[in-house]
Amino acid sequence: LVPCPKQGRSIRCQGQLEAATAQVLVACPLVFRIEEQPLKIGYAWEEQPYRVWLLDGPPTSAYRKVHRTSYIVPDFLVTMQDGRKRLIEVKPSAKLGRSDVERKLTVGRMFSERHGWSFHVITDQELFSGPLFANVRLVNRFRRANLDEAMLSELAALVGPSGTMLAELAQRFTAVVPAIVRAAVLHLAAIGRLDFDPSAPFSETTRFFPGGTRPWVPFDSAWGPSGSSTSGPI
Repeated sequence: LVPCPKQGRSIRCQGQLEAATAQVLVACPLVFRIEEQPLKIGYAWEEQPYRVWLLDGPPTSAYRKVHRTSYIVPDFLVTMQDGRKRLIEVKPSAKLGRSDVERKLTVGRMFSERHGWSFHVITDQELFSGPLFANVRLVNRFRRANLDEAMLSELAALVGPSGTMLAELAQRFTAVVPAIVRAAVLHLAAIGRLDFDPSAPFSETTRFFPGGTRPWVPFDSAWGPSGSSTSGPI
């Protein structure tokens, strides 16, 4: 279960990869709603010649005698703040070459294209090869930090529109030891009162901005639209 404060509930995940994906989605300020295992998509396929097509409803017994049929249940359907929808499949990268997985990803992409959604395949490579997930986990550790509100407000006021580096905040806020200042800054980032770019490596030179001024979204970079070809196997 991954807590999702903006929806007032936890996102139920199947496995560590889904949980890691959900943590990033929950942290993304431009995500409005997350639905896990949101729908069942029926499809049929032939091997020779290879062809995959979507079904408009449950296949009849007579239809199943003639065609191979099955269904997929995507991992997440994400609605963004602007209303756009993104269908997400989470798969271990080692399984992407399997014919059954390629077929299922084809179905997900075809269904998304039919509804005007974007389709994203998230693997361990997208999740763990860069700093995004590590930064999200780091910030989440400080979400429930019990810190003085006066100090938090004073710190937030020190951050200007052009941004302020973490090291500068520690130097300018001399009333508290640097470790507490660092914890306070990360807490402010966790609750949305400060912004930073989590796709870049985190360090003392990381620049923070006023909350709501620098929203980020993983789909424009590491999680760009992907998936298998709709015309056949990859």
